[in-house]
Amino acid sequence: MNLHPEDLRLAAAHARLASGDFPALTEAQLEAIRGRARDCLVWLRAHPVLHDTVNVLLLLSLFAADLLSLTALPFVLPWSLSTAEGVVLAGLVAGAVHGFLVCGIVTFSVHEGAAHDLIIVGRGRVGRALRVLANNACRLFLADPVHYAEAHASHHRSLGTSEDGSFTHHVRLRRLLGSLLPLAPMLSHSDYFPWRPQEHTRSRRLSVLLTNGYLVLCAALATWLHGWLFTGVALFLIGSWLSFVLDRLRESTEHLFMPLDRANGTRELGLGFWGLLLGGGPWGQPCHLSHHLAPALPWYQQLRLHFFLRRVLTPEQRRHFFLRPVIGLPVLLWRLATAPAREPVRD
Repeated sequence: MNLHPEDLRLAAAHARLASGDFPALTEAQLEAIRGRARDCLVWLRAHPVLHDTVNVLLLLSLFAADLLSLTALPFVLPWSLSTAEGVVLAGLVAGAVHGFLVCGIVTFSVHEGAAHDLIIVGRGRVGRALRVLANNACRLFLADPVHYAEAHASHHRSLGTSEDGSFTHHVRLRRLLGSLLPLAPMLSHSDYFPWRPQEHTRSRRLSVLLTNGYLVLCAALATWLHGWLFTGVALFLIGSWLSFVLDRLRESTEHLFMPLDRANGTRELGLGFWGLLLGGGPWGQPCHLSHHLAPALPWYQQLRLHFFLRRVLTPEQRRHFFLRPVIGLPVLLWRLATAPAREPVRD
């Protein structure tokens, strides 16, 4: 994902405006958070088999649920599949479920797996084989784990700077909307996708090949059971598009308008409706502040750290670091939509 100088300048200007009022984390709070993170890591190192088992079952369950959403789910919906209207309604519901599940699979595999190598921690022969499969599962949905891992390392190392490989402290609305257009991830007119390069590298071509194979399998099963109309609505119109919409909205709000430093530059979408929806589930980075403060923790330990943060942070800090329930995301996106297109100045 390219960094646009305009976004960097606007992010710096907004950060300067808010710098005097922002309740930054104190050194005492950071030390307490580091201590809790160390305790979580001790548990992880003591239970590698349990950790790997949970994640293997999770990934298998997500793929099983994805296939069932396109095959079995329409049969239990209250609309008749013998009419065009019923097929379309079933396709809309199944496509929404499919898109949500794909969002969770991709985020889990490319971020937890390829970028942080935390899905499988076992070092034996079976562990190595499972790690390769888990870290590359995202290839079935256009993601390039090689490119993402490289960019994401710079994101943690240089958060909020010109060296940040996934800079999202400010993204102009036009650029965001361009990435939300149907078929945008499959084309190259938008560079706002951190999980695939602009260039058609060998790794990207491999992801495209595997994506097409999985798409053909899903399309064949869905068409055989429910017909072409259902497949067109569920798989190509809704499912393949919705997952990218959720992913772009999550990425665009995790750091938006936050300070340009590693300790305070991330917000927590949280375990409410918006955080779980945009992340594709609790394994899809709803607790992104927890992750940046302790990037070595797996997803379920990030959830534990999330509740610890709620106790450690002051009410004023929680208002800045945590997304407000229900109205939080619309308010944040409205701020982005109404933000000046040039550097704001303090009145």
